[in-house]
Amino acid sequence: MTTVNDIADILRIIREQPEWADALRGALLSRELLEMPQRLAEFTEVANRRFAALESDVAELKSDVAELKSDVAELKSDVAELKTDVAELKRDVSEIRGDIVGIKGELNRHSGELGNLRGAEYERKIGNNINSIVAQHLGIRRVNVLKGFNAPGVMPYFDLLDDAEDRGVIDQQQRLNAGSIDFAVQGIKRPEQSTIYLALEVSITVADNDIERAEDRAHILSLATGSPTLPVVIGANIDQARHEFAAQRGVTLIAVAD
Repeated sequence: MTTVNDIADILRIIREQPEWADALRGALLSRELLEMPQRLAEFTEVANRRFAALESDVAELKSDVAELKSDVAELKSDVAELKTDVAELKRDVSEIRGDIVGIKGELNRHSGELGNLRGAEYERKIGNNINSIVAQHLGIRRVNVLKGFNAPGVMPYFDLLDDAEDRGVIDQQQRLNAGSIDFAVQGIKRPEQSTIYLALEVSITVADNDIERAEDRAHILSLATGSPTLPVVIGANIDQARHEFAAQRGVTLIAVAD
C-alpha cells in the first residue's frame, strides 16, 4: 500500500500512475475546464480557417487594388492623351475658323465686286435705253441726258449746280448731293409741252434709301433749275413695300428687267 505523507508523494504517484492523474483532474477540475483543451483546439482550427480565408481575401483585395491602380494609371494616361487631342482639335478648329473668316471675306469681296459689276452693267443698260424708258413710262420726249451713262457731257450739269450755289438757291452740301445722282434728265412733258427734269436713281433691287435719294435730289434739282423735277427710281426687283413707300414720298417707280 502506498503511503502519502506530503504533496511530493502525491506528485510522484501521479507521475507513476497516469490514470490517477486523469482521475485526479476529474475530481479537481470542472467539466468546462476539462473540455478546455478540446475547445481550444477547435477554436484554433476555426481561427486558422478564418485567418486563411482572410489572408485569401486580403490577397485578392491587394490584387484588385493593384489592378485598380493600373486602371487608374491607364485612365490618367488616356485623359492626358485626350487633353492633348482636345488641345490639338481646338487649334485646328481655331485655324478652320480663321480660314472660314478669310473665305467669307473673300466671298463678300467678290460678291461686292460682282454686285458692282452687275449694277454697272444694269446702269449701262438703262443709259442705252433711257429715251424709250422715260417716253414709254412717263410720256417724256426730246430727252436730254445731263448726267449719267451716255450723257454727251457732264460739265453743263455741274455748271448748272455751281450757278445755283452761287445764286444761293442751294448750299454746298446740296450741290454735292445732286452731283452724285445716277441720271439727271431734261425733257418735254406731253401733252403740256412743258420742260421737266428727272432726278433718276437706278438700282437692281430697289431699297428705301434709293427712293429717299431720288426724292432729295429731285428737290435740289428743282431749286437749281426753277423747273418741276420728278423723282424716279428704276429697278429690276421692286416689292410691294417699296411701292407703298414710294407712293407716300411721291416717287415714281419703273420696273425694268436686268
